[in-house]
Amino acid sequence: MLADLLEKRIEGIGKENVTQIVTDNCANYKAAGKILMERIPTLFWTPCAAHCLDLMLKDIGKLKDFKKPIARARHVTTFIYRHGRILSEMRVHTNGMDLVRPAATRFATAFLTMKSLHKHKNSLKGLFSSDVFTQSKVSKTEAGKKAYDIVFSQEFWNSIEDCLRASLPLLVVLRLVDGDEKPAMAEVAAAMTIAKNKITSSFSTQNKKACLKLIMSIVDRRWANQMDTPLYGAALYLNPGKFYNIKAGDDEGYVGELRGCFNDVLVKMVVDEDLREKIDA
Repeated sequence: MLADLLEKRIEGIGKENVTQIVTDNCANYKAAGKILMERIPTLFWTPCAAHCLDLMLKDIGKLKDFKKPIARARHVTTFIYRHGRILSEMRVHTNGMDLVRPAATRFATAFLTMKSLHKHKNSLKGLFSSDVFTQSKVSKTEAGKKAYDIVFSQEFWNSIEDCLRASLPLLVVLRLVDGDEKPAMAEVAAAMTIAKNKITSSFSTQNKKACLKLIMSIVDRRWANQMDTPLYGAALYLNPGKFYNIKAGDDEGYVGELRGCFNDVLVKMVVDEDLREKIDA
């Protein structure tokens, strides 16, 4: 049914005018996309890159090194926002700024919450050492004591920094693909390469190698399974501002890979062999 509905819309626009159809990553849309590509050989179906990155961050958040700090960060924000007087005092210490709170349906927000906590680290320590907190009834509760211990735990702040090293490069890509300011296609492949390099360099020490291996296996698996299309590589190949920087870096393997993406797209989109040879030349 989805394939029929989408095909009708594509025919209304003109099959020759449609290069790509983007949907969310659910199994029914994936199946519909495959049906459409069989019916319209020149068409590309790709899942939503933002959804793919969000699921990537969800999987990273389940890793042992990150699961505990995410839960502790959630406890601190939940505790503050459940008590009006504590919340008001927090806003005094943060100059009126709020914390980012984790959402149930957007996994990236767990890491944005930790970024927000890290930004307001000193303000939170000031809040939990203030008379407003220490002399309140809630400071004597189990939840209050736990929140206090978390905020003054150096291990917690160290683990947050590790979480940010793993997530911030991916959040940059997420902001790019999820925005409306400019077309993202030519940027996607380049942005993911930069993100992977930054994560790798951030976890380069010997004691972080095992964690890095787990993170990169998630990133590569999600990206390969969901975003494995030559369309993004071809778009990067055709973007002089990006491609010639790659070429100048003497990365012959990557240059060849992007040229291969372009060739794959060309074969799929241009059925006329003579025209294809002219474009190739």
